[in-house]
Amino acid sequence: MTEFVLIDEAVGETRACWFDEDGQPLELIIERISERSTRVLAGSAHIGRIARVDNSLNAAFVELPIGEAGFLPFGKKGRPADVHEGAKLPVMVSREALPGKGPNLRLCAEEQLGAGPLSVLDRMNLPAEIEVFDVDRSGREKIDHAIDQALAKRVCIIGGGDICIEPTRALVAIDVDTGVSPITGGRFNYKAAQSAFRQLRLRSLGGIIVIDFAPMASKNERNALFASVTSLAKKDPARVDVLPLSRFGTLEMLRRKNTRSPSDIMLGANGKKTIETIALEALRSLENEAQASAGAKLELQAGASVFEWLDQDHIGWQAEMANRIGSRFYLFLNESSGRLQWEVVVK
Repeated sequence: MTEFVLIDEAVGETRACWFDEDGQPLELIIERISERSTRVLAGSAHIGRIARVDNSLNAAFVELPIGEAGFLPFGKKGRPADVHEGAKLPVMVSREALPGKGPNLRLCAEEQLGAGPLSVLDRMNLPAEIEVFDVDRSGREKIDHAIDQALAKRVCIIGGGDICIEPTRALVAIDVDTGVSPITGGRFNYKAAQSAFRQLRLRSLGGIIVIDFAPMASKNERNALFASVTSLAKKDPARVDVLPLSRFGTLEMLRRKNTRSPSDIMLGANGKKTIETIALEALRSLENEAQASAGAKLELQAGASVFEWLDQDHIGWQAEMANRIGSRFYLFLNESSGRLQWEVVVK
């Protein structure tokens, strides 16, 4: 099997996932229709207004037509003469906004104004020649499983043991547990490091990352592990700076975050799926059932919160769904269901 990308242009949401030669997910990009009016995306160009120049940062903060103010670094050449507070200039988004941080910007030519954002594929670190497939139902399930993996706290390691990934406000903590694995020490830690780097990339996690490895018996094991981690860091498409292992067996590194994590998009502050996430899952299920039951009438039965979100239809899902499967579906408020529950019923 060779590497490939699956792209799912579902109603209300586009998802793309890159899989390696073993069929394991490497990168995920999720883009929602609902956010097009609330945030600027990478690659889009706008007229921005300089709100504040910060000489200590050698940069300016720029008000944009929508969303948070952007950050415009001046670079080694310093502030251009036409950049001053109140000035309006064309800027392009070089990195979308992240939680707690506005988008990064760069100056661009006026001819670039109106440029659309980068596609989900262009925002991935894809090699030049890689096959891209539109999903069928099976492909959609593969992406679902990749997202479940990216949202899970615990990741099992083949042969036994696991790693536990816990993002906090200050850092990302990764705990390594050998469990019932027949291998321990440096050999197990190497497998754990491979899993950790794969998950950091899949989840688009960044900032300070601390890995608490399993105990190792010798200095040679510790040195070999550090060399392996350094090699893994060089292969990561994001910039990663690694510090030596501490005497407690922990490793600290700094990984640059360039895109939002699936958890940033799909989960609320309580760590649970948002109503929008659940509603979009229901819409994918509705479309899947329509493909499996040609010509049948379908009823999307939803609990109160999901029904309210869908009934408002602020993303225009009903028109798009009718365009795809025809006008043979109905939205029904199921008062006996939990507020976040839903079910597609074939009539």
